[in-house]
Amino acid sequence: MCPFCGEAPGGGVFCEACGRNLSEVEQLPTRAEWEASSAPSDPRTPAEAVAGFLEAMHAAGNPGAEEVELAVKSSPFKRTPKAEGWIVRPVDREDFEEPKRYEPGLVLTVEGRFHLLDSELRGWGQRDFPRYVHTASPEPVDPPLDDRLQAELATALTARGVGV
Repeated sequence: MCPFCGEAPGGGVFCEACGRNLSEVEQLPTRAEWEASSAPSDPRTPAEAVAGFLEAMHAAGNPGAEEVELAVKSSPFKRTPKAEGWIVRPVDREDFEEPKRYEPGLVLTVEGRFHLLDSELRGWGQRDFPRYVHTASPEPVDPPLDDRLQAELATALTARGVGV
């Protein structure tokens, strides 16, 4: 695992997920080692971490918030509804190598609701292949109240230059 982002680093010198240089890392940690070392030292509950994240982002003016289309069927003459928020857990997928995998991501809206993030592979036979189109579930989901979420929220804050 990449010691910076916790994703599979790929075959090169740079992590394919986060782009960090791994040439000076003597030995990459396993998934279990990385999760143990990145366990949050935050004594707050996950629900308190979400509230703290939202408070810090709102105070900073919601930096990095993006609009994600909701996966709803609508008339071709209407605009597709969107949710504004932060992708706190990107979609984890492998389409071209075995074993194939797919794990939906997670979006936290500025209102504090969680939505599953899905991606669809498009562009077969086209010049811009592969192209991934991301959509959020139309209905909010219960937040995954685990330590992984707390670490992802902390990463999202630091990536946008906001301190808690």
